[in-house]
Amino acid sequence: MVLNMTVTATTKSSFLTVYPGGQSRPMASDLNWAPGATVANLVVVEVGSSGMITAYNNGGSAQVIADVEGYYG
Repeated sequence: MVLNMTVTATTKSSFLTVYPGGQSRPMASDLNWAPGATVANLVVVEVGSSGMITAYNNGGSAQVIADVEGYYG
């Protein structure tokens, strides 16, 4: 799945990791930000066997927007 991930209304420095649902979270981050920032990045992620993906925010709160750009499989 190809996603344009955006975070906005961030309350503290943090990061977002997007990964297949039901799998272990990888060590790498997909987006990094400072408080009050709006940040976007293109993310390619495999859909888990559950048919889901997971978005992990390391700290604080943020509004997360995921725009699907494409899917292949």
